[in-house]
Amino acid sequence: MNILDFGAIADGQTVNTEAIQAAIDACASVGGGVVTVPAGVFVSGTIWLKSHVELHLEMGALLKASTNLADYCTVESYEQNSLSKIEQWNGAHLIVALEQEDVALTGPGTINGGGAFFFEDEGRKASGHSFVWADGFKLARDKQNLRPGQMIVFCECDNVRVANLTLRDSTCWTLFLHGCTEVIVTGLNIRNPSMNANTDGIDIDCCDCVTVSDCIIHTGDDAITVRGNPRKLKNKRVCENIAITNCVLYCAVSGFRIGVGDGEIRHVAISNITLKRAAYGILIQAAYTEPSKGTDISDLSISNLQMNSVAFPVRILSGAPSSTATIRDIRIDGLHGQCYAACEMKSGEKAVLRNITLRNVDLTVVPSPVKLLAPEDYPQTLFLFKRVKDVTLESVRVAWSEGADPTWKQVICQEDSTVDLLPSCVIPEPPSAR
Repeated sequence: MNILDFGAIADGQTVNTEAIQAAIDACASVGGGVVTVPAGVFVSGTIWLKSHVELHLEMGALLKASTNLADYCTVESYEQNSLSKIEQWNGAHLIVALEQEDVALTGPGTINGGGAFFFEDEGRKASGHSFVWADGFKLARDKQNLRPGQMIVFCECDNVRVANLTLRDSTCWTLFLHGCTEVIVTGLNIRNPSMNANTDGIDIDCCDCVTVSDCIIHTGDDAITVRGNPRKLKNKRVCENIAITNCVLYCAVSGFRIGVGDGEIRHVAISNITLKRAAYGILIQAAYTEPSKGTDISDLSISNLQMNSVAFPVRILSGAPSSTATIRDIRIDGLHGQCYAACEMKSGEKAVLRNITLRNVDLTVVPSPVKLLAPEDYPQTLFLFKRVKDVTLESVRVAWSEGADPTWKQVICQEDSTVDLLPSCVIPEPPSAR
């Protein structure tokens, strides 16, 4: 079925929500099929995907988000929905699949979330003590009504496919998978301005059996997240059996953020990744803010990552002081590239971090391209361990580039930790400490 047959008009001005929804509903009523968005610019508000229906955007098709919040769903539209007044986004979404099965969203067309309209014109400076949002960041233009939330949402759906699309200028997280099973995400080109806060690329939350592959993500927050936050879900799930591979990432915060919430994450494999830019290459954090107890995280395998212009290559943290979570059985094998901050593993007094391996790591420490407020704000120890047990470093090699920041004081610091530094490691002291 073609949306033109239901009255859609490709003039870049007409709001086509009713026509597109009518095509989807008609397709679902006869048992399913493909709804086609042909070449042209189609403006729309919230679209609800249905079971057994594929919404397919042809080459040259542009689905453009309406700039009128009245065209969107609200936070009350479904019980699993949420908003964040702190981050300044509401519960509106452009595309929603709620409790559906066998549902697909495919390209090669483009979806534009209209972020340029909803974000501030001028960015504000991030904290001078941090490498995060080094270019600055923007929040909502409208401080009362805020900006739309996640652009594309699949909530408690089974058998999901999102493929071969260009996704641009999201107002919040670009693709949010919450409580879903059997998900394939492949061939996405996600591009959000680096200053637009909270515009994560792909967020996988409380899902089971998910593959992400062959994506290019350029965004203003985290590129890919794996979360354990069962907030409001009807069916609570462990986030598990996740495979992510063959992606190129450029982001203002984390290449990978793993954790956050009060659930559980396990059995995650990440491989063959190029990180062009990030404040954190890999950030594993159990609890984000108090009073969260944190998400238990185990059995993560991360391999063959190439990092360029990354501050912290690896940070594994229990997070907020309220965290009682366990982070264990983490294997990082094959990490190469340049960094200008530390590898850190730190736990609070109530949490447990143990059995973590860094193997085949080859890092060159370069001068920081980000200017912080004071010399003491820069990392001083390259490998920092605090309350972490059973850490193994094998074939870890470090080189210090000419002009490396003089603030570096030492290579390794252990506090209440057990770290096995194998003879295969070559980790010289920083030039400033010799």
